[in-house]
Amino acid sequence: MTLALGAGVQIDKAPYMESVVSWNVRMLLTAHDLSQSALAKAMGVQRSAMSKKLAGSTTWSLADLVRAAEFLGTTPQSLMDDSLMSQMGIDMKKAAGEPAAIKLPQLGLNQRHFD
Repeated sequence: MTLALGAGVQIDKAPYMESVVSWNVRMLLTAHDLSQSALAKAMGVQRSAMSKKLAGSTTWSLADLVRAAEFLGTTPQSLMDDSLMSQMGIDMKKAAGEPAAIKLPQLGLNQRHFD
């Protein structure tokens, strides 16, 4: 299944959605001042596994999506919503077919503002 992005650009929808989920999880972690480690613990996975999910090198399972949404106080559907990415001007043409190609902001997720 492919996703049309306009101007004739189409990408495989699954890797694209993986990137959307990772991006939204990072944004919510930052917004709630939470760490990757806290999310990993809540999901019952190692921190390294969480890091790989957020980097796009491993996939999000349905169970991961549900657990992450619960921890972040949102729904799985909202984690799959790409509207914020679009509003912020994330260039999807560069990410065509490459889930890790969507440049995630360097947010210092494991650092608190007082560190």
